[in-house]
Amino acid sequence: MKLLVRQYLASLKERNELDAILPDLLSEVGFHVYSRPQRGTRQHGVDVAAYGPDEDGEHKVFLFSVKSGDLTRQDWADGSPQSLRASLNEIRDAYISTRIPAEYSDRKIVICLCYGGELHEQVQDSVRGYIRQNQTDRISYQEWNGDRLANLILSGILREDLLPKQNRSSFQKAVAMVDTPDVSYRYFSELIGRIVKQPNSQERAQLSAARQLNICLWILFVWARDVDNLEAPYRASELVILHVWEMCRPLIGNSNSHTEAMVSALQQVIGLHLSISLEFLERKILPHVGKLDAIATAVHARSSVDINQKLFDLAGRIAMAGIWLHWLSDKVDTSVAATTQEEIARLNASVFRLISNNTALLLPLCDINSIEIAIVLVLSVMARTNLGDVRQWLTEMANRLDFTLRTHGRYTCAFTEYRLLINHPRARTEEYRKEATSVSTLIPLLVAWLGALGANEEVSTLSELKRTILSHCTLQLWLPDADSESSFYLGNHDHGIAVTDIPIDIPSDRYLAVVLNACTRKTAFEGLSAIQSGFWPIVLLACRHHRFPVPPQFWIHMLHVDAEGSLTEDKSASGQDEAP
Repeated sequence: MKLLVRQYLASLKERNELDAILPDLLSEVGFHVYSRPQRGTRQHGVDVAAYGPDEDGEHKVFLFSVKSGDLTRQDWADGSPQSLRASLNEIRDAYISTRIPAEYSDRKIVICLCYGGELHEQVQDSVRGYIRQNQTDRISYQEWNGDRLANLILSGILREDLLPKQNRSSFQKAVAMVDTPDVSYRYFSELIGRIVKQPNSQERAQLSAARQLNICLWILFVWARDVDNLEAPYRASELVILHVWEMCRPLIGNSNSHTEAMVSALQQVIGLHLSISLEFLERKILPHVGKLDAIATAVHARSSVDINQKLFDLAGRIAMAGIWLHWLSDKVDTSVAATTQEEIARLNASVFRLISNNTALLLPLCDINSIEIAIVLVLSVMARTNLGDVRQWLTEMANRLDFTLRTHGRYTCAFTEYRLLINHPRARTEEYRKEATSVSTLIPLLVAWLGALGANEEVSTLSELKRTILSHCTLQLWLPDADSESSFYLGNHDHGIAVTDIPIDIPSDRYLAVVLNACTRKTAFEGLSAIQSGFWPIVLLACRHHRFPVPPQFWIHMLHVDAEGSLTEDKSASGQDEAP
């Protein structure tokens, strides 16, 4: 286990990785962390600052300067301000005299050289000579290398009583099988279940569980990155967010240190998920979205079912990354927000390049792929870009749905089991078609958006389908109900209500009014904790991960057309309020 953790630490990058986990490790073993990593402000050589017990039992101020991997001669002193020696000098010359809080001003100081790997032999004499020359009665130095950090993790976050043998077995299997994502995800899911089911009524236990999940996910991510397969940590990170949120949601409205710590843990997990998502997309998907059928070919599947499902999954992942960035853009300063908005627009454009170059995305095989379609549509409005691509995509989808239904081709069906999908359509008969199209969440979504975009001909096509071939089909929208708050985030499907018998053969403005009225009368959506607290993307994440249709409240207020024919975003519909 220690070897596993040491290899993980050595693989961490300096920024946003090693310095991101260090504060939690220190907090877990009794330190008070009073300064965390920041960007855009002068740190005077200190990445993390904490107050806590030294090995001799005396409480001291610990100042950490962090470097990634092994500490080499170049990292130690290459003449640049970013070298570790330059950082240590700046700590002595500037930080100690100006930045230490007044309550710790008379305490002894420990300057810590923190790196995830080992100290290279050729630089040992230089480092230890520097320490001997600069230590004083008040200021001492310590080396926090990979071995010491591994011991800290194993004695703190992953100590025996918190991560017992059975849990460690699941964790080690998840890491070992990371190149077989389905197996790795299954073992990591077992680990999550065991950690959150431990007796955790005490606040300290809850916070430890959240931090455990964060560290375990980090280790899984780093190992997956090393083998160039990020599928398992991507899926695991979604599940971790949902479980940490389940621990956070009872705290909404509280104002105390425990709530702040839990929200901080949640934000760290969200940040890690976004890092995994963007690395996966940047390395595997986005460079190839502009190449004809490149992504479809890369699926390496014998059946078109696998290609269709994987492509819609990827479109949903790109859109979710853009939505998370949109959520974050409201929480950063203006200069960063402008850059973030450019990235959101790039991700939105990438979705439609993926669609235009992979024809499988022009019609979903499964009706439940309305989830990914709705998420892409939400991002398109948030990206504030021309929605001509949206209209073209949905128009083509409606026409293909019409054609395949009339010819008994591979039309969108209500099945979700792979054995049924692989043989669809297993018969070209009226009876089978009725069985395969018993319900649709896709058609109500298409009618709403096509109508708002002025594609009246395609709306008429869908209305005619419903009147003739699909007269038996139940068109429905899914809305949360009073039981959803306690069931939604962990995937219990015994909740929610279906709004059925929606008339689509009426003018578009009246149809949207009917949907809006249904959303207005059912208020459980606004009561969801993730909506109330401002963490609204978690609802979309839960829909994607646990396969719930996206509630129409997410998009119905977006369907307003401005003078230029573009849809406009109504932020009030997304629940973008303050965090708890």
